[in-house]
Amino acid sequence: MAYFVCRLFFYFSNIGYFQTVNTFDLIADCFYGLRTDSFSIVVSNSLFILLSILPSNFFSGRPYQILLKSLFVICNTVFIAVNCIDIAYFPFIRKRSSADLFKQMGGQSDMSKLIPQFLKDFWWAVLFFVAIIVVLVYFYNRIKLKPIITKYSFSKPKQWALITLMFVLSAGFGVLAVRGGLQRVPITIVEAGSVTSIEEVPIVLNTPFTIIKSMEVEAIAEYNFYSPDELKSIYNPVRHYKDSEFKKQNVVVLILESFAKEYTKLGRISYTPFLDSLMDHSLVCSNAFSNGSKSIEGIPAILSSLPTFMENPFINSLYALNDQTSIASILSAEGYQTAFFHGGINGTMNFDSWASLAGYQAYYGKNEYNDNSDFDDFWGIWDEPFLKYSVKKMNSFKQPFHTAIFTLSSHHPYKIPEKYKNKFPKGDLENSESIGYADYSLKQFFNAAKKTDWYNNTLFVLTADHGSVSKHPFYTNVVGNQGIPILFFVPDNLLKKDHKKVFSQMDILPSVMDLLGYNRPFFSFGESFRSKEYGNDYFYASSTEFLFNDSMLYCFKMPILSATYQYTKDSTLSQPITGKYNNLDSIELHRSRAFFQTYNSTLIHNTGKLK
Repeated sequence: MAYFVCRLFFYFSNIGYFQTVNTFDLIADCFYGLRTDSFSIVVSNSLFILLSILPSNFFSGRPYQILLKSLFVICNTVFIAVNCIDIAYFPFIRKRSSADLFKQMGGQSDMSKLIPQFLKDFWWAVLFFVAIIVVLVYFYNRIKLKPIITKYSFSKPKQWALITLMFVLSAGFGVLAVRGGLQRVPITIVEAGSVTSIEEVPIVLNTPFTIIKSMEVEAIAEYNFYSPDELKSIYNPVRHYKDSEFKKQNVVVLILESFAKEYTKLGRISYTPFLDSLMDHSLVCSNAFSNGSKSIEGIPAILSSLPTFMENPFINSLYALNDQTSIASILSAEGYQTAFFHGGINGTMNFDSWASLAGYQAYYGKNEYNDNSDFDDFWGIWDEPFLKYSVKKMNSFKQPFHTAIFTLSSHHPYKIPEKYKNKFPKGDLENSESIGYADYSLKQFFNAAKKTDWYNNTLFVLTADHGSVSKHPFYTNVVGNQGIPILFFVPDNLLKKDHKKVFSQMDILPSVMDLLGYNRPFFSFGESFRSKEYGNDYFYASSTEFLFNDSMLYCFKMPILSATYQYTKDSTLSQPITGKYNNLDSIELHRSRAFFQTYNSTLIHNTGKLK
């Protein structure tokens, strides 16, 4: 019952993200969810169940009953707690959390500040959690179970047989619950997608289930859909702009935290006057998407063309130590000075460690900034002072250089400096002021950069790590929520263009190399905007591989195409059209199999960098 109530509370707390779900759908999802709930209940209470069926003369008395009660309360508290965390966390990642939740928490250096803030902001989820636990303890105390056998004797075969039967039945029901039924293989996260729509998958699942199951999924599968020669003819990740002339421009990549396309003039309502003005003089990818839903997924996709298409983010995966081709590794070999800037607390999500592995020669975080008067008391240094600090540091760099600068002030809890209160528009979303502040900080960055001797010789790339909160039906679904701004700007305005084909974060690296005229072969999962044959973007969530193109969304459970939607006409993804255009479905399945075979093989065999 506790899991059923949690599911209902999860649904109603996030009802804006399930706008096409009617009462019948909700009932069906709750029914399908019984399989995942049974799994979580049995796993969390397995030791309690085992100790409860032992004959009472083995373990009797008050101390043993206290032990049983403690086991029941502690185990269920932990499992229900992660369920309640996702009630509040879901709007930020649009899926149930997986095992990487704990790895990310482990990567935060100042949990003493983060946890109190989350408790304050999501007090209603905390209150619900406390109420659930209180009710569980109440009913535990009220229900009195008498043992079937109060005393066991080896001289009574009937008792032996009865106890054996109890163990066999308990074990049998336990195995059945953990397997999720009598099917050939145990239930997995993927199963949810086969019984409901994409939008409703998080309702069917529960968070303890997804965390435990994602712990099991460490290595990715190696696909063999095509022979090596066939594979290369369909999809080849080696890029080579051999007819180009390499221009050693500086490259500055600005990554804006939680900066959805919706908040700019490309979307529903703009809070970004400066970014909008910059778009008027830039190569704007007006149909751009992120390859992930979290910062830890976005950074490698942007800087190394290395998206995450597995349960654990690449940075926390088995393959984190793989060789990788990044903007930094390519340009360092050409004599560039490289650095990664992030105003966050050093160690956050292991970005400092990843930056070193990706080839960045220096990392500048909160420690290097070394002035706590600009600390936001939560994530790190406010955007405005840290961006100005970045400009000052770059003034000391030898040209050409490449820097990646990751902002943070537009992240939850959406705080802005006290002196800017009421300066920026307050829209219908809680993050509107923080988006306005981040845009203002970006303007100050460019104002400072214009005064430097390196500005006119610099290619600027601006993008977001992922989308963020929304109340709009389109921007809350799996397509719209991935929509982000991506633009390329040079001070002479020679890049002014609207690129309307689908473009994604993993296309940034090859596009930068193309714009620089880099003429050596390199490895990249993405393609330059100039040579991109097909407008598409891949994304992964809830054990499903997604492909967006200019009008369609394809959902795969590799190697099978499970659903197709025409999102330009069905913005809420409520009307699957799988099979309506069989020829197109077949073509995209063919391409996607080749892409994911290449991706998995690259990670498994560590071949993501040309030797």
